[in-house]
Amino acid sequence: MLTADVVNLLLGGGEATPKGIETTALEMVRTGRLQGERKADGTLTVRTIPPTADSAPLRPVEALVVERIRRRSRNGVDRVPTGALGPGDGDEFWVWWRDFQKAVRDETTALGLIRPARNKYLTLTYRGAALAAWFGALWAGVSWSPDGVRVLLQAVLVLSLLGLVRLSDVPLGSAPRLTAEGRQAAREWRTHDRDGEHRLPKRQVGVAGPESALPVREPRQIWSSYGRAWHVVDAGPLDPPRWGHLWQFVVLAVTVGVGFVAMLVVSLTARPPYGWEWDTAPVLTGVLLWSLWLPARRHVLAVPDESSFRGAVISRWDYDTHYDDPHTDVTHYCCSIEDPATRKAWSFEVDRWSRPMFSREANSQLKDRFRVGDVVDVHCSPRRRKIRRISVAEAVSRTD
Repeated sequence: MLTADVVNLLLGGGEATPKGIETTALEMVRTGRLQGERKADGTLTVRTIPPTADSAPLRPVEALVVERIRRRSRNGVDRVPTGALGPGDGDEFWVWWRDFQKAVRDETTALGLIRPARNKYLTLTYRGAALAAWFGALWAGVSWSPDGVRVLLQAVLVLSLLGLVRLSDVPLGSAPRLTAEGRQAAREWRTHDRDGEHRLPKRQVGVAGPESALPVREPRQIWSSYGRAWHVVDAGPLDPPRWGHLWQFVVLAVTVGVGFVAMLVVSLTARPPYGWEWDTAPVLTGVLLWSLWLPARRHVLAVPDESSFRGAVISRWDYDTHYDDPHTDVTHYCCSIEDPATRKAWSFEVDRWSRPMFSREANSQLKDRFRVGDVVDVHCSPRRRKIRRISVAEAVSRTD
C-alpha cells in the first residue's frame, strides 16, 4: 500500500503538491503517529505525540510533518489545523517545503515509480540539439526548395524565430518523470475508493510555488494563532490597487470636459459627420466611470488611511529587484500583520537592503528582524501600504 505522500506525488504528475501535507497528516492520525481532533466547524486539528519505547521510527516525510507542527505551535497553541500546515506564512514554509519535496521524491524514487530529474546541462544539450536540427532543416529547405515551397518555409522560419522569444519561460531543468509503474499506479489511484481523500482541488493554493500563496498582488486567506486560537485572516495584498485612485478621476474628468467642449464647438460651427458618436461618447464615458471607477474607489476608501494597533506577524517574505544605474540589487523585506480588532491583515514592505549587483552577501539581521508569530506595535497607512512606525513587543524564539 502506497503512503499518502507518494500518492500525492503520483497524482501531481511527478511533483508533490501542498495537498500532500494534509493527506500525510491524516494518514499519521490513522496510524497513531499524531493525535487528531475535529472541531465543531469540521476543522481537523493535529498535535504531536511523544514517542514510546516500542514506537517505530518516523519516516523522513513524517518527521518533517512533525517538525512543521512544532514550528506552527510556537505561540502557546498545542494543536494545529491541517490547513495551517500549508503555505501562507512565507519563507519559513519555503525552506521546509524544499526538504519535504525532496523526502517525497526520494521515497518515490526508491519504489521505482519516478525517474530522477535530468541534469540541467544535459537538458540544455538535448534542447539545443533539437533547435539546431529544426532550424538547420528549415534553412536547408529555404535554400534548395522551389519558389512556392520556399515562401511557405520562410513563413515557418519567421514564426519559429518569433517563438524563440518564449524560450525565457521554459525551465532549464526537467522535472521528475513517472515510470511505467508510476503511471499505472496513478491510474489505479484515480479510480480507488479513497480517491476523494487524495483528489487534487481544481484551485490549489500554492501549487504554482509557495510564493503564489502570498498576498502580493491578490488578497489571500492566511491562518493565524494570535490570541492562542487558530483562525483564518483575510490578508490584503502588498501591491496597491491599480484602479480607483483620485488622479484617474481627474484625468478622465478633464478628458471628458475637453471632449464635450470640442463637441460643442464643432456642433455650433459646422455639421459634424457621425453626429451620434459625438452625442453618445460622454454617455459611454459616464457609464464607464459609474460602473468601473466608482466601485473601485469605494474599495479603496474601505481600507483605512491611518491605523495604529498591536498585532502579530502572520507571514513574511522577501524579493529582489535589480537596477542598472548604478548596478545594484535591492532586497525588499515584507510582512503581513494582523489587526486583531478587524480580523484582517495588511501587507507592507518593512525594510530594504541594497548591495552591489551579483553580490552573494546576505543581511541576516534584517531578514530575522521580524518572524512569524512576533507581536508588534504598528502605526501605518494600510491604504498606501506604508509603515510609519513598527516595533517588536513580544518576539518568538530565534533559535530554531
